Amino acid sequence: MANDRTKQALPARVRGRIIELVENGVDFSVWRSESTASKQANQQVHFVFLGRLADWKGVDLRLEAFAAVTAQTDAVLEIIGDGEMRGKLEAQTACLGIDSRIVFSGWLSQEECALKLQQADALVLPSLREPGGSVVMEGIAVGLPVIATNWGGPMDYIDSTCGILVEPASKEGFVKGLTDAMLKLARSPELRLSMGFAGRERVRQHFDLERKVDRILEIYQQTIDTCPRH
Repeated sequence: MANDRTKQALPARVRGRIIELVENGVDFSVWRSESTASKQANQQVHFVFLGRLADWKGVDLRLEAFAAVTAQTDAVLEIIGDGEMRGKLEAQTACLGIDSRIVFSGWLSQEECALKLQQADALVLPSLREPGGSVVMEGIAVGLPVIATNWGGPMDYIDSTCGILVEPASKEGFVKGLTDAMLKLARSPELRLSMGFAGRERVRQHFDLERKVDRILEIYQQTIDTCPRH
């Protein structure tokens, strides 16, 4: 099972040993971090979103929150991905008057996405429904602090050392929470760097794809060893 929520959803009649194993993992040959020095040299804070532009991804709420950030900082936001909501999101950007601070990069290859994350300062994933959220791990792996919704997969991957989880209790509260989190990171290069370092260590320890493969093999071997011989 992927987490305790999955365990709780199992039928009561299920018996036997239940093993928790996170469903996602990070390939460090693709998602690599860049040097700390280059991050410090970046004066204009660069936020990034990576994912499909669908309504449940919450990018519209992200734009509302970012409009308040632009009033207090010179931060920019790059939106990587494509989908049925792109036209509406571009229109919303124009309506909010933040065109000069938003870049819609469209669909990019995995290698291009990895490079884009390396060049950013923080990842924001405001999804309202995200059972997995592998992009969170990928952002952390390249050394980015992550702002995400306190729901589903992201809350399994992020802790207070490497990111900020925002409660989705109400629309107004969620938008304000996103704004506050972005302002907090935008105003503190030191916090971004410390979270980035802590996040890389957390991913390497818990979510490295190679370690996950080794763990799966261990589980298979343990299962074989405990099965009755015929």
